[in-house]
Amino acid sequence: MKHLIDRSVLGFWGDKAVRVEAAHLLDLVDAVLDGDSKQVTSFLSIAMREWAETVLSKEHLVYLAEGGFPEAERVRIILAPWGEQLDSNDADISILKVHPKNSRTKLEHRQILGSLMGLGFKRDVLGDIQAGQHGYYVAATTEVTPFLLDHWTQAGREKIEVSLNKDKLDLDVEQGEERRITVNSSRLDTVIANAFQVSRSSAQEWIIQGKVRRSGLVASKVDVEVRPGDIISCRGQGRVILLDCSQTRKERLAWQIILYRSRRH
Repeated sequence: MKHLIDRSVLGFWGDKAVRVEAAHLLDLVDAVLDGDSKQVTSFLSIAMREWAETVLSKEHLVYLAEGGFPEAERVRIILAPWGEQLDSNDADISILKVHPKNSRTKLEHRQILGSLMGLGFKRDVLGDIQAGQHGYYVAATTEVTPFLLDHWTQAGREKIEVSLNKDKLDLDVEQGEERRITVNSSRLDTVIANAFQVSRSSAQEWIIQGKVRRSGLVASKVDVEVRPGDIISCRGQGRVILLDCSQTRKERLAWQIILYRSRRH
């Protein structure tokens, strides 16, 4: 296929695997520009979505992001020629309802995701995993849905029942705590340590172990500078939304954040 879109934008990504994912997205853009055909991406991380929308805004086409949930973090983007009407159903997303067969037990997010990975699925066919009042909801591509309905029977040690959700979502509303933290710098490890009230060495250990994501991508450097708008997720601990940063009279940095603590610890 002839490349109709400038591939130099791939230089934004340092990680080879992520760059390959971005290149595939550009292939879909080329397909739309070249053949006037509608295309749908895989599920994208927050960082990949933001990059994609920056690229797409400069092209002569229309696009729509859809994740199956209100304000979904992981989304599929529908691409089409300029002037074509887009429908969220074109994203081909199913919402599966998952709950334990034993009503006295409670599922955890890590059990859900771990069992899906154990079935051999990659993250690109799976969207958000959100807690409900009586279990979990999982967004997935319609392509893999039949297999999940037939073969996904266990999450961790728990036997589960999986069904295609056709009712109104009874999501468990996540309660965030708005806070102000004061730090010496905007290094990732410093902000994490202050947000979760742990030592900086603990925050650095989370990062080194690959437990920290910044706007959907694994963060590998403890000293990277964070920015307003970043979403920092720490596996097993929760996530932090960075709202605004200002300087104090003592030349320290005051961050306004929203902290969502994990219910799993």
